[in-house]
Amino acid sequence: MTEPRPEDVAELPPAPETRVRWFGVVLLAGHLALLVIGAVALWRISGGGWLGAAVAGAFAVIYAFVWRYLLAPGSRTRLGFRERLTTSLILGPVAVVLGALTDIWLPALMATSIVILSDSLNESSRRR
Repeated sequence: MTEPRPEDVAELPPAPETRVRWFGVVLLAGHLALLVIGAVALWRISGGGWLGAAVAGAFAVIYAFVWRYLLAPGSRTRLGFRERLTTSLILGPVAVVLGALTDIWLPALMATSIVILSDSLNESSRRR
């Protein structure tokens, strides 16, 4: 084997500078809150135990996949703003209803509001 020479190594162009927007971080926190509230509510509704853990785990996995592939700011298959708003207006009230059945509706309502507001602010700051 021969040693590579400096002139044989290709230079990579510098990567474009990326920034993390605070609204994106708050958006992630809101989605995590909805995930936890939904999982806890489903666990309580199903009576706890193994069945509750299975239902809560399935909900958490499905919600995480939806967020990762359709709602996350860095996703390649991310939905448009209107589609994300529609999804948030569906998932949010579902979490609020589940939370209302287990007396944790106020945090679910706050998390839904945080998700919708943060996504709107993140979108407007991205367009600038």
